[in-house]
Amino acid sequence: MKYLSRSIIILIASFVLVNEPAFAAIPSDDILDFYDSNNIYYYNPSGSNDYCDSTYTKLVGDTIEEKMWNFYVENGFTDAQTAGILGNAMAESGLEPTRASVETFFGLYQWGYGRKDNLFDRFQKAGLIHYTSREYWPVGASKNIPADDLEKILSIELDFSITEDTWDWQTEVKKQTTPEAAAEAFLVIFERAVDNGGPTVGPILYYAPYKGIRYQGAQARRDFAREFYDKYSGHGISVSGGDAARENGNNLTIIGDSITVASTNALRNKFIDLSSDNINAAASRTWAEAISIAKELNASSKIKDNVVFALGANSPQLTQKDIEDAIEAIGADRNITFVTDWSTKNDYANNNNLFYDFAKNYSNIVVADWKQAVENKADEYFYDNYIHPNDKGAKLFAEIIYNTVNGSLNAKGCSINGEFEKLVKAYAWPDWHFAPWLDRMPDYAAAVTQSISEGRYVGGSVRNVPGIDCGGFVTILAQNSGLAPDYNDKKGATETQEKWVKEHNWTLLNATSTTEIDTSILQPGDIAFSKGHTFIYVGDIPGFNSKIASASYSQDGTGGRAPMAGGEDLIRGNGAIVRWYRNPQFRSSNGTSYKQKLQNTVWSD
Repeated sequence: MKYLSRSIIILIASFVLVNEPAFAAIPSDDILDFYDSNNIYYYNPSGSNDYCDSTYTKLVGDTIEEKMWNFYVENGFTDAQTAGILGNAMAESGLEPTRASVETFFGLYQWGYGRKDNLFDRFQKAGLIHYTSREYWPVGASKNIPADDLEKILSIELDFSITEDTWDWQTEVKKQTTPEAAAEAFLVIFERAVDNGGPTVGPILYYAPYKGIRYQGAQARRDFAREFYDKYSGHGISVSGGDAARENGNNLTIIGDSITVASTNALRNKFIDLSSDNINAAASRTWAEAISIAKELNASSKIKDNVVFALGANSPQLTQKDIEDAIEAIGADRNITFVTDWSTKNDYANNNNLFYDFAKNYSNIVVADWKQAVENKADEYFYDNYIHPNDKGAKLFAEIIYNTVNGSLNAKGCSINGEFEKLVKAYAWPDWHFAPWLDRMPDYAAAVTQSISEGRYVGGSVRNVPGIDCGGFVTILAQNSGLAPDYNDKKGATETQEKWVKEHNWTLLNATSTTEIDTSILQPGDIAFSKGHTFIYVGDIPGFNSKIASASYSQDGTGGRAPMAGGEDLIRGNGAIVRWYRNPQFRSSNGTSYKQKLQNTVWSD
């Protein structure tokens, strides 16, 4: 019966959307109220972003490898991570989109079995299924495909690679800081390589969770990844905003200790516009001394918008207040990179955990993981004291910082990385469900319980299930993701929350409060308000089947929906204009450096 009802809703929506293009005629308030009260929603087709939702992603570059490179960089991968992905594609197919040698495997990454069938479904829908036939399998056969069709095929496969419902390979690859490590993480999780015990199998040397296990062709993939990295990294290949977003050193300040001193030349070689005046490093420098330097640079307006704080080796027992003091000294409105600590002399787990804790809570803070890159290869990267890097280690130190700084600036705006995306997927069901739907995602249920214990707002309860409430969900997500840690501190429902965003100088994205939104400008983290309802724009998240997430409250208990993929119209709801607001201090992954406040934030021990 649910499927029948869903079909009826789709037919009604199709009639309205086809016969009233772009909502030229808005349904009456009575009809809209009926739809809203029965959880029947429309999704306005003008709400799509042409770049993200077009049938084919617009690729940039002259060759297949350039287009692939730019595609992954625009999707938030660093140069090192992108090189690791391309290294696998080279090993699998030689970058031939229609490459195959047997019936089982096909394409850039040699998808097989059910995964290949899903890919072929996309070819079929695009009218390109004939290019999967045997005549296009051999090496070089793609040259016989018309350029426009080859572009479409490449676009389909690249989009499929990041939207395929597969293991969470992107999270693991995005943890890696070298091309070799990224290649292995991709090999193990995306390619799902197996140990066949053959003579050509090489050991996994870099990817820690699989250390010591032998997988197919790992060494070749590492070598290919390094070649791509050396060829393209930092060479200014044009992507959408890529050159503007790339930090080459002219807006960068680095404050460090003796490890930075030893790596100064490597840093200046990597950040080609970095002047010596913008590297402030000294041997034996403590965290407290670095804070004083940051204050002096700040007071004299000599500190840049992007700051690397490579300290802690001489202060192994940092506290939460130490980190807060450093952020205050640097300026909470700047983009900050903390570099993890490692040596054989001290245990720096405390410091490194604090760095990651702060990065989790603030979108303007990222972590360059020096420890992860070197801890199992000390003989390769250090002098005998195992503190100071040798020339090879200095180059790696600079590479990790460069990749981390630019990795936080180069993603395209249709998706969002980091804690926001992670919590959307953890808190909200990926599909829309009919009300009542009171089953909460486990992480959301835990977040509601914690919020209640801390006296924070969770909204209403439906049938004694707390947090089944639009404003409660938006509040918890905004607070916990770093979108706005102090969001809705007045603890009110939708009307109070809209007043709150106005008082805190959020930007109204509509031209006026009675003007329809231009939906093409929406970004992840934008919050919508209509009569008695609020929801949030999340953009394109792989596996999440809407650009918005929402929940709904039911006073009489007959309705109510736990957080899930939303179906709300982006322009009108409950018979009124939907008003959209953006926090100007939140940095999403479109490369815009928004600022992030620290005040009024409660940290748990």
